Amino acid sequence: MISELNHSNNIILLQSENTELDEVVLSFKEIKLKSKKIGRTSTGLGLTHFNFYSYYEKDVNDRLSKERGVKLKIRRNCHIKDLNFKITSNNFTSLKFRVNFYKIEDGLPTELLIKKNIIFDVKDNFLGWFKVDLEPHEIYLKEDIEEVAVTIQWLESVKRDAKSKYFSISAVASPLNTAYLREKAMDTWTTIGGQSMSFYLNAMCE
Repeated sequence: MISELNHSNNIILLQSENTELDEVVLSFKEIKLKSKKIGRTSTGLGLTHFNFYSYYEKDVNDRLSKERGVKLKIRRNCHIKDLNFKITSNNFTSLKFRVNFYKIEDGLPTELLIKKNIIFDVKDNFLGWFKVDLEPHEIYLKEDIEEVAVTIQWLESVKRDAKSKYFSISAVASPLNTAYLREKAMDTWTTIGGQSMSFYLNAMCE
């Protein structure tokens, strides 16, 4: 009885028993990543441009937080390295933008996929291909996303002179592509079918 053992000086010896398990073999599959450009890397004939501010707007208002961007097809697990776009006009000595990645539902951008605050500057009236380094932000997009809206959002500007207004990105006619724009944060998105900006991501994908 257990109650009797509690009051005795008996020593109980336990004998171990070895149990042999079946052999387990672990193997590792090497995942080969391939460099991929997602988006449009060409500039066409250079006749079409996406402007942030139009001729009819009286002044530049940084509080509007205008956005311009495109729909990109992912369809693979990808590590995003950088964003690139072709600037064709720039009347500003300094500009500050935010990069946004949105989920697409019913053809329109909805919730943010990447919650990080990705800010970059364009300085000294820069023209040409501009690269935004995204490596420090460790952005990974999974293949089940399939499509993503990538935009740049205007935050602040310093004009070159009093009349400075124009900042544009090269665009091309592209029947299978879609561009997005909205005039201020929380405003309604507008789509432009058959148009795409010279705007692409460099990525390492499975």
